Amino acid sequence: MPNSGVYKSGRTNVDEFWQRQRDSTGLDIFWITMSLQRFRFLVQSIRFDDKGTRNDRIKFDKLAPIRFIFDSFILNCKTHYLLGEYVSLDEKLIAFRGRCSFSMYIPSKPAKYGIKVFNLCDARAAYTYNLEVYLGEQPDGPYKFSNKPEDVVKRLCGLVVTIWQFQC
Repeated sequence: MPNSGVYKSGRTNVDEFWQRQRDSTGLDIFWITMSLQRFRFLVQSIRFDDKGTRNDRIKFDKLAPIRFIFDSFILNCKTHYLLGEYVSLDEKLIAFRGRCSFSMYIPSKPAKYGIKVFNLCDARAAYTYNLEVYLGEQPDGPYKFSNKPEDVVKRLCGLVVTIWQFQC
């Protein structure tokens, strides 16, 4: 399914993507791929988290509802790509106005509310190699890390430095 962001229509009502069938104003790719009813069924059915154990896991991890899928994504990024010699490490505020204990307000950013993410990527290919969501102060447990800038850089670049030392 194509991302509606490709068409610069992230805030468009879902019904409008399937409008083409009725009055030729929607995007063909959406209604050709599947029906609106099928899309709604899939969105309603998809789950990345076990609600039964979430309350126990959230006591020591603020990212518990998506931790499994997030860690799987990062592992795949690291497994299927070898960084070049030029890398970039940056922070990004992903626009988000929903309820979340770690959303931030940064007045100097274009989207003032969102989720702060640190990103390590290949500077030439713009391929994301490692990510870390800024969660603020985590509860005591396995996911409690220091948020000092140098510690974040060390965590994101840790494996990369080891690989480069091995190659030299």
